[in-house]
Amino acid sequence: MLKKILKIINLLFAPISIIWNISMFLCLYFCIGNTSAFLHLERVSKRSVKPILRLFGAKVGKRCIVQTGLMFNNCSSFKNLTIGDDCFIGRKCFFDLQECIVIRDNVTVAMQTTFITHQDFFSSSLSKAYPSEQKNIVINSHAYIGAKSTILMGVTVEEGSIVGANSLVNKDVAKNTMVGGVPVKLINKQIPT
Repeated sequence: MLKKILKIINLLFAPISIIWNISMFLCLYFCIGNTSAFLHLERVSKRSVKPILRLFGAKVGKRCIVQTGLMFNNCSSFKNLTIGDDCFIGRKCFFDLQECIVIRDNVTVAMQTTFITHQDFFSSSLSKAYPSEQKNIVINSHAYIGAKSTILMGVTVEEGSIVGANSLVNKDVAKNTMVGGVPVKLINKQIPT
């Protein structure tokens, strides 16, 4: 009986919670700046994340589960983020939106995954040898990205591939393969589908 009452209360207050979180995000964004708003986004309820992302330009597909604690860098909106249908994005993932990050349908991105779309050494003497560079990241359908992995700029993870946990993906991952390690190495050439 108590569980049913709590479920009803939760359903009644869910829209109020979403509206409150969106209002706070907007207030922080326009009054204080996007850094404060993005910090607020890390702490909002799970059901508030997708509406805020969509409101600020992200394309988020149907039936996605997007967990809390997401962090964003190098952006003033989320227009460079595309998440397809039926995806799962785990807690505390980091998105560098200097360039586009495209996550196609039916992809699982486990917790604390990092997406880096650029490198810039600014005024360091290294900038002569390594000029500023930025490239898109694409994760194709039915791929799995393991927890705490880092996906670097210019990488494409092909359909049906698996990236093991704690991996550094610095090159493309072929279709239906399993990779892992720092940097990634091929573990299995053909994953059964």
